[in-house]
Amino acid sequence: MTDHIGSKNLLKQLSTPFPAELEGTLNKGGVAFRFVSVNEVIARLNDVLGVENWTFEVISCERSLEGGDNIIAHVRLSAYINDKPLQRDAYGGSEVKTKRDGDLLDLGNDHKIAVSDALKKAASMIGVGLYLYRSEEALAHEAHEAQYPEVKQLYDNFTSLIEKFDKTQKEEVAVFWKEHAGERPKPKPEAMGSVEDLTALVEKCVAISFGAESVNE
Repeated sequence: MTDHIGSKNLLKQLSTPFPAELEGTLNKGGVAFRFVSVNEVIARLNDVLGVENWTFEVISCERSLEGGDNIIAHVRLSAYINDKPLQRDAYGGSEVKTKRDGDLLDLGNDHKIAVSDALKKAASMIGVGLYLYRSEEALAHEAHEAQYPEVKQLYDNFTSLIEKFDKTQKEEVAVFWKEHAGERPKPKPEAMGSVEDLTALVEKCVAISFGAESVNE
């Protein structure tokens, strides 16, 4: 077991950056993100914790059409840290890939990718590859702001309005969004949405607040 390893030392070992030669690069929206394979994450857990001291369980892995055709996996990582049980849950996803004629390419592989993504995210919660996720979040945020300043301004206006609302007013916004957008997810920091959607939300919030400050202030 891991009782002979201090918690801080254990975290340091789990969190140590991977050698550069083990990292890959993925381009998304013109931004390059670093990553490591799930095999390297598993090897790190085995090396630091010991094969007998950790496991993971796939809670669910289902196909979802919300926001596109995707596989969404829910994984639970269980480990023993200094003889104490610890669990971390995370979700991962993979886009369902199709051939040119529209037939599925390899749905089983899409499930595997989603589970691997969820496991890597769960492992990051105990330090493994966490620096890669910090880097990805920062780069994505910076890229989004640089490319879509109008979206960022509208999103800030929307959040500044709705944070002052009571429960009833927020429910009214939720009903409006359902009518306006159907099953599309509501804008959030990592996916702020379109100018059209945010403008509609801001206008609705202003109407609800009856005399709120101008959205341009």
